[in-house]
Amino acid sequence: MKIFHIILRVGLGLMLLAFGLNKFLWFLQDFDFTGFPEAQHLFDALRYSGPEAGSGKGYIMHLVGLTEVIVGLLLVIKKWVPFALVMLVPISINIVLFHAFVNLPNIGPAIVVALVNAYLMYKHWDHYRPLFS
Repeated sequence: MKIFHIILRVGLGLMLLAFGLNKFLWFLQDFDFTGFPEAQHLFDALRYSGPEAGSGKGYIMHLVGLTEVIVGLLLVIKKWVPFALVMLVPISINIVLFHAFVNLPNIGPAIVVALVNAYLMYKHWDHYRPLFS
C-alpha cells in the first residue's frame, strides 16, 4: 500500500509540474472547446488580459501555473506534502467547477486531480487534525 501512495503522490506531482509549466511555455495542446464558447471565452480571459486572444498577457494563468509547479515539486521531492496538498485544494476545486459548468466533456483530468488530492489529504489527516480541534 505504501508503494501505491508513493505512485499517487509522485504521479500527481508530475501531472502538476507538466500542467503548471504548460501555463508558461504552452507546449501541450489546449483543450478542445468546440461547441463551448463560454469555456473558450473564460479560458482566454484567464490567459490574456486584452479583449481578444493574443492581445496581452494575463497574470492569473501564470499565478496558477506557478502554484502548480511549486506544489508539484513539493510532492515529487516529498517535502511539506501536507502543506502542498492544502495549497492544491482551491486549484483542484476551481478546475472541477470550470469543467462542470462550462466544459463538461473534459472533466476527467479535473476529477482525477481532485480525487487524488482528497485521498492524499485523507492519508495525511493527522497533520490537519490540530486545525479542527
